[in-house]
Amino acid sequence: SPSYGVNRFLLDRVGEEKARATTIVEYKPNSKFPQHTHIGGEEFLVLKGTFKDQFGAFAAGTYVRNPIDSVHEPWVDDDGCTIFVKLLQMADTGEGITPLHVDLEQAKKTATQHDGTSSTLIAKLYSNAATGECVEMCWLEPNQAFPPQLDDDDVANSGKGGEELFIVQGSLTCQAESYGEWGWLRFPPGSQPVEPRATLQAGPQGAQVYRKTGHLTPK
Repeated sequence: SPSYGVNRFLLDRVGEEKARATTIVEYKPNSKFPQHTHIGGEEFLVLKGTFKDQFGAFAAGTYVRNPIDSVHEPWVDDDGCTIFVKLLQMADTGEGITPLHVDLEQAKKTATQHDGTSSTLIAKLYSNAATGECVEMCWLEPNQAFPPQLDDDDVANSGKGGEELFIVQGSLTCQAESYGEWGWLRFPPGSQPVEPRATLQAGPQGAQVYRKTGHLTPK
């Protein structure tokens, strides 16, 4: 990172310093990042510690969405902070520059069951019908199959905009491979409900998973 005390662990990157990127970012205690504008938007999950900027203090278990052209100047105190962040991956929707902050524990209280009967809880954090983008937090019981994201309950068309998953807690298995806490998976458009996506399920301790769909293109 260009800022002292801020370390980046890249999961995916397209471009140079100002890149379309998916990253885990670690802020060391009492570090900060200069004021900057989000030319392509930013969204992140606070995984550890407390993230601070001029809009407030956001503890672990918070989802933050900073729209295109929004501006902030983040810092952390003695506890440091770790976030999962996606940069330059938003469409210009004309929604303005007001940030969105979601407390995930509060969101879980109003989460819905996937099909009305399963024990999978899904809380919608953000969605846009015009772009097809949808961001959800999912809670799965141990060894439970991970349901596909559906378009109006149309299984044939599910997954047409791709799917990205980040494991906040617990684990997932896919084709006998196990992915633990802070693991990241990406399924291209059209990969649901066929293999390997069809084999995806929670591990023996269950899983809490961030899911983003509808934002990927075939190429």
